[in-house]
Amino acid sequence: MKLATLALALGLASPAFAAAPLSVDFEKSWIYGTDVADTYAADGVTFTNVLGVSNNDGLGNLANGAYYASAPSMLGTAFVQLDGVTNTTAYMNVAAGVSGGLSFFYSSPEAVTGAIKAYSGLNGTGTLLGTISLNANSADYSAWNKAVLSFSGTAKSFDLTGTANLVGLDNIAAVPEPTSVALLLAGGALLLARRRRG
Repeated sequence: MKLATLALALGLASPAFAAAPLSVDFEKSWIYGTDVADTYAADGVTFTNVLGVSNNDGLGNLANGAYYASAPSMLGTAFVQLDGVTNTTAYMNVAAGVSGGLSFFYSSPEAVTGAIKAYSGLNGTGTLLGTISLNANSADYSAWNKAVLSFSGTAKSFDLTGTANLVGLDNIAAVPEPTSVALLLAGGALLLARRRRG
């Protein structure tokens, strides 16, 4: 019993469980041109120059055909729109930080080098922790692939500027650290072993 309690305590004390896990699915009917901004601020996530995009205009009128109908969250997705004059960068800031990795789904008609970058500070400041490039996968945004940006350290922001005016994004989530998953599984195994003996 003491081992199971210890394993459970270690799992709960792990950094991956210190805050609510990051998960943003953009599953909302967005009126075209609506900035995501603080929509997920209650979850500790804010966006700069990221628009919510839906297959309708938020009023039930079909606006963009079926471009995003195959997205993991079919109602809404995200798209970075920059004008190169006043809007030149795009970020996702995570107040609690993300350790180890970020998973997301994307659709892009072109390959993008350095599409998303992870930084230790807010708004792309601090140390560059990792970068991911994306392959072209769909000329009409009908195909969506899962990608994982792996990095070491804790990222407080993700620079999305490289995806601007091209890449659709959906279902952004933190990837649990392997040590946290291992501790959780070990705790569960110990609890099962204890039940079998009792």
